[in-house]
Amino acid sequence: MSLVAPSHRPTLREELAGLPGRWRWLAIAVLAAVAVAAVFLLARGTTEDGTRIVVEEPIAFNLRYPDGMARVPDDEALLHLQRPGKDDFIVEPLELPAYSGDVGGVLPVVASREVEELKQRFPGFELVEEGKVRINRAAGYSIVFRASRSPREYGRLVLLPEPVPGARTGVKLLLLATPAGGAGKARDVGTRGAVKTPYRSFRFGTEGP
Repeated sequence: MSLVAPSHRPTLREELAGLPGRWRWLAIAVLAAVAVAAVFLLARGTTEDGTRIVVEEPIAFNLRYPDGMARVPDDEALLHLQRPGKDDFIVEPLELPAYSGDVGGVLPVVASREVEELKQRFPGFELVEEGKVRINRAAGYSIVFRASRSPREYGRLVLLPEPVPGARTGVKLLLLATPAGGAGKARDVGTRGAVKTPYRSFRFGTEGP
C-alpha cells in the first residue's frame, strides 16, 4: 500500500526510475551535490564571523573578534583588542569583596568604586547610565559613560563575575569607541561597531557556542 497521495505523485524516486540508467545516475549525482552545497551554506550561515581567541589563565574565557581588530600588548590586561583611533576592547581581572547572598547585591557597590577609578582614568568622564546586564549566561553590571568630549570618545565598563554561586573572581570588560568606530553616542558602545562582536560573543571557559 502506497503512503503517497495521488496528488503528490509521481515521486522523485518514480521520476528517476523512468530515466535511462546513465541519466538516472547523473541525476542522482547532481541531487547529491545540491544537498551537500545546501548543508555547507547552512553551516556557513550559522557560523559567527571573525577570529576566535581562547585565554586559559588566570581565568578562562573565549570570544570572537572581527577583521580589522588586532591584539596589542598590554601588561595590565588579560586581553586587549584594538583598532587604532576607532575602538578598544579590553579584558581585565575582577576581584570582588566578601559578600553574602546574591552577587547582584554587591555589584552596585563595586561599581561605585569603579566609577571613581574611571574618573581618574578619563578626566572628561561623564556617567550616562548604569544597571544590570547579562552576557550569554553570565549576569553582570554595566556602566555606560562619556570618556571625552574632544575628541569624542564613549565607553562601557561591564563587571562580570564568573557564573557560579559565591563567585569572587571574574572579568571587567572595558569597551571604548569613537564616532569612527561606529559610536555616535555612549549607548552605542557594545551595540554597534566592531566591539559588538567580542562583547556579544564573550563566554567564560574555553568552549564557544
